[in-house]
Amino acid sequence: MTTGIVTPETSSTMSKRIKGIKIDAPENLNSGDKKWRDSQYLDTCVNAIQRWLSMKGIRLESKEALDFVGFKLQGSALTTYNHHLIKEKDKAFFFSFMLVLREFLIPSTSKDLLWNQWEAATSHKDGRHMGIKTFANWL
Repeated sequence: MTTGIVTPETSSTMSKRIKGIKIDAPENLNSGDKKWRDSQYLDTCVNAIQRWLSMKGIRLESKEALDFVGFKLQGSALTTYNHHLIKEKDKAFFFSFMLVLREFLIPSTSKDLLWNQWEAATSHKDGRHMGIKTFANWL
């Protein structure tokens, strides 16, 4: 059972049903705006782009999906896109670029990254107890 994202198999059927409905394209991504540094906001917008592309009948694995994303970027995110296309050439596609974009936009001090480090924390290193002060400094 698929939830949330329209699968490529159903996208053509859906695009026929909603042909008469005007659906605005997702907003442009300006990397200078701080709202794009929030991981939840970025993930929500990436999901919206995926749904919009699927509703328009564009397969997420196609070059057209990646081209559409390129037109929605501004600032240094567009530069990152161009570098990704040059570096990956024929291997560049929507999902690989979304990972690169997320790594570029979301700072290393993001709450979700810090939470993952907190969850992985242990007071043992190489099978030995490291002591409370050492562990506190590591945190």
